[in-house]
Amino acid sequence: MSSLDVTVQVVEDSGRLTPAIRAQVVDQFGAYLHKPQVPALVYTQLVDLLCATCLADQPLAEARRLFGRGSLTRYRETILGRVLLATLPIVGLERMLRRAPQDFALACNYGTRSVVELGPHHWRMDFEDEILYPEVLQGIFQEVGTLLHLPQLQTTYTVLGPRHVAFEFRW
Repeated sequence: MSSLDVTVQVVEDSGRLTPAIRAQVVDQFGAYLHKPQVPALVYTQLVDLLCATCLADQPLAEARRLFGRGSLTRYRETILGRVLLATLPIVGLERMLRRAPQDFALACNYGTRSVVELGPHHWRMDFEDEILYPEVLQGIFQEVGTLLHLPQLQTTYTVLGPRHVAFEFRW
């Protein structure tokens, strides 16, 4: 299941994917559906379409955050997701954050990521030249907090430049 398939499934799960919107998705993105790898720009174009059509009642930032959160939830239900995310509760947030730049690099051949511990239970991760929307990433990180049983995890971001976003994690 590709990232596009997962994203479409998130909208289907919410009951907001009409037959007309599904036909539009197949028409515009059919060549990428069911493919193991999808260009990030295609993914963001699909998120834009689904936010505009299926989540138009939400502010755009909230719609994107919901997609990030829902995508990780749905990914967790795939075979690969079950395998890769099974160790998260054992590993914990700090080790996950330390490894995050390398893990993102495995999935994407663009962008630079770095992470630094600012204090006890306070970390920062910078994304430079990232294509994914910060709101989508924030939703993913918030869902990681749910997986790790950290309801107190606060995930915020600051746009530092046109292609530079810094996330802070506090718990």
